Amino acid sequence: MKRLPITPEEPPRRIACILTGRDLSTEVVAAMNLVRFVRMSEALVRRGHHVDLVVKTTVNGRWPCAPGLSAVSIDTVRWDDYDVIKTFFHAGFDALQKAGGGDHPFIVSNLGSVVANEDVEGVYFYDDVRSQLWDVQQTVASRSRVISLLNDPNHNLFVRMHGDDGRLIRVPTGVDAEIPEPGENPYRALGITRPVALYAGNIYSRDKQALVNLLWQDRLNRLGRELWERGIQLVVMGPGAIDHIDSAVVKHVGLIDYRDVWTWQHHAAVGVTLAQGLVQDNESSKIYYYLRTGLPVVCEAPVPNAHLVSDTGHGAVVAYHERDLSAVAEAAVQLVRHRPDARGVVPYMIEHHSWDARAAVYEPYLAAAGDSTGSPRQDMYA
Repeated sequence: MKRLPITPEEPPRRIACILTGRDLSTEVVAAMNLVRFVRMSEALVRRGHHVDLVVKTTVNGRWPCAPGLSAVSIDTVRWDDYDVIKTFFHAGFDALQKAGGGDHPFIVSNLGSVVANEDVEGVYFYDDVRSQLWDVQQTVASRSRVISLLNDPNHNLFVRMHGDDGRLIRVPTGVDAEIPEPGENPYRALGITRPVALYAGNIYSRDKQALVNLLWQDRLNRLGRELWERGIQLVVMGPGAIDHIDSAVVKHVGLIDYRDVWTWQHHAAVGVTLAQGLVQDNESSKIYYYLRTGLPVVCEAPVPNAHLVSDTGHGAVVAYHERDLSAVAEAAVQLVRHRPDARGVVPYMIEHHSWDARAAVYEPYLAAAGDSTGSPRQDMYA
């Protein structure tokens, strides 16, 4: 990997990155948690840091890594060897605690969602799932030296729950600066000849997020029917229970390897982003990826980063109506008929939203983690 320069005042840091304690050897790098884990770690390497991915022992005791990255077994890792421990999502911090690293003096935690100690509008985690996330989040708030959140709604809720003593930063989803050349049209291999509206995202499992999963399936079915009547095929990509999906109007293709997603997006006509309700705290990662490919986007207004569609002028933002998806379908039709020019969009996404741009946000905080010998500094928030 090409290394980006870091200044002499900011010597390289030894960073351990952890996402989960489970075995990743059979998992496809497709879900956003794995993508962020790998891509952010690679971006930190390009900035000159030494980065280890802490993972469960996998095939031959290794996990496939890009050049410059190393994999270390969670069973044998020595947390004191690192200046910084970087956790990814609630699961990463939970895994760190269970592996005995929760007392490290410099933990940088990333949270993909923020929950409260009770159900709140805009946060779609309920019952035991919310309670488990809340328990982890309280420890994140008490143990982390830096906490990265995705957007303003996440920040505002975190401050409501835990206060703000200067440790919070915003680091949204990033995109690849370089992507593969597109392959052959995968939709033709499925017998799809209509223009494709692509929905790429997690629709959740029934055991953990039953209400949200049923809502997504119902809304996707409604949108599928609206699009089908207008001559467009809705294709849904990603994990989640699909037992209520209407296969007559919605084609579900499951998990697609991250390296191949770009081809699916390249050959689609429009990308779709739906909101979870009239109020939504979590951003939608798919918007970044649609735009990075140059794919026009139809997005419902409650999505916090819907502004990217307006900022780039590359799509349409429509009002949210839970059971009426006709406005989304009509906007998709117009984008299929009159596809906007993507020539300015792709460079914009690379310059402002690449993983390298995201990694640069951490640099001042990493500089405070230790001196050139790796000795942790204790004075950043003293």
